[in-house]
Amino acid sequence: MPGVTALTREATRVVPRRCAQWLLDLLAVMVVSVLVAVATLIVVVKAGGHGRWVLYVAVGTYIGSIIVLQAVNELLLPRRTGGRTLGMAALGLRVVTMEGTLPSWKQFFVRYLLWVVDGLFWGLAGLVVMCSTPYRQRVGDLVARTVVVRARRGSADEAVLPGPDGELGAVAQSELALGAGQVRLDGRE
Repeated sequence: MPGVTALTREATRVVPRRCAQWLLDLLAVMVVSVLVAVATLIVVVKAGGHGRWVLYVAVGTYIGSIIVLQAVNELLLPRRTGGRTLGMAALGLRVVTMEGTLPSWKQFFVRYLLWVVDGLFWGLAGLVVMCSTPYRQRVGDLVARTVVVRARRGSADEAVLPGPDGELGAVAQSELALGAGQVRLDGRE
């Protein structure tokens, strides 16, 4: 089955990378949001705006852009890039279901909503849960039945981990004894 990942506990031992990925995603969203808020402020002031409401517009734009950009990074981008946010793509991670396939929109949405729980105490709640579960899942992953694994370089649809034979490598093709007069597919008799 294409795009299926064989899930192992070893592939999910990426907690330090996930912490760095979270910081990268947060930094990207915040920087772009500040730029959008500043651009909005400049446009409003050049259009003749003044007073306290200009500050409210800038703060509202900042908060609104954080919400929109975070949703794009956590919902839209992973769905289109094989389970990767900006930070995950940079650090070689991706989100898959417990069955090893790309999560559905609903699963990405559940993960996104439960950042409210995982983000408590500056992310400490999510970190504690991640470190205490066998597949290193935060609350959002547990509820959505997803897991973050190391991503292999290459296509977004490519399997992340080895297939069903795991660490054994490729299984040798078995040789079947042929009867008299039968021809093998490779042309030998």
